[in-house]
Amino acid sequence: MSDVKRVRAGALVEAMGTALLVAALAIEVATHSLKPEFTLSLAAGVLFLVAAFLSTEDRRSWLLIISGTSLVIAVALLVRITEAPLLSGLHLVPLTLIACAAAIGRRSALRRRVLDREWSQARRAGEERERRRWARELHDDTLQNLGAVQIMLATAVADSNPGRAKEAIEQARGLIGNQITSLRHLIAELRPAALDQLGLQPALEALCRSTAEIHGIDAEVRAGPRWDHHSAELSPEAQAHVYRIAQEAVTNAVKHARPTKIAIELSSDDRTIVTKITDNGHGWSPAPVTTPTLTPQRLAASGGMGIATIRERAQLLHARLTVDSAPHEGTHITLQIPRHGRKARGLWS
Repeated sequence: MSDVKRVRAGALVEAMGTALLVAALAIEVATHSLKPEFTLSLAAGVLFLVAAFLSTEDRRSWLLIISGTSLVIAVALLVRITEAPLLSGLHLVPLTLIACAAAIGRRSALRRRVLDREWSQARRAGEERERRRWARELHDDTLQNLGAVQIMLATAVADSNPGRAKEAIEQARGLIGNQITSLRHLIAELRPAALDQLGLQPALEALCRSTAEIHGIDAEVRAGPRWDHHSAELSPEAQAHVYRIAQEAVTNAVKHARPTKIAIELSSDDRTIVTKITDNGHGWSPAPVTTPTLTPQRLAASGGMGIATIRERAQLLHARLTVDSAPHEGTHITLQIPRHGRKARGLWS
């Protein structure tokens, strides 16, 4: 059973348990009929227990507590029906369940705090890596060429030969033109103008055009019929994350896989917004990995820092990320963002 189907089944079972528990309470208020109350409470407790194992981790402890409470009510009704002593051994079962639920909830809270701290550290480390990369780009390329331009212009000023001076000035102009182009590429990588002005799809199309022009790779964007409507639900921050994931995937493919074709496929349905990046390059040997819940340490060990960065951004989107690759079979990266899920951290409009 897929995660989406499992969560939907859990929600359905939870709704059934809630209806039975409400019915039991209604019978208690209206008729005080013990046997129907016992049956409904016991059934509700069992359904909540099943729902707990089908639902997400953040709801599991609460559902277990509700299940334990329902079973406590059922045991209390059984005591009244059979006129057995109040301190029956059956009370230990639901009370143990409630204690386990409290322990699970406490452990989940501690785990969330640890993961939040680790992700915060990972984001800071990623930001520092980006700063170092831009500093290296500016120092090794822009600064070096501007120094060369300064020398050429100084030579032109000092040279009394008009021909040589003109040649030096033309060389300096050429270097300046190259640096203008390089700086435009750097600015586009920092924040592509098309993303703010036109939206996610045009920005990805510009990325593909740039990849084709610079590297000679056949790169294209394919959008599904409902993409424009559904992608508008994503906030600018979420769109930036999707763009960076696609950009990182394309960059990794160009650097390491030597593909001849790259495709970015955009699609959506009633539940998810999907971005899929595929290439026909060399691929790589690690087994397919699916995550929304890897720690930063395990991320770095599961495909290099490029893949780790992609996984980190997918985690921030609360999305399901699948990376599938094999030698000589290319790489397929699929990002599935839930449309009707938790609207966390302002990622949804």
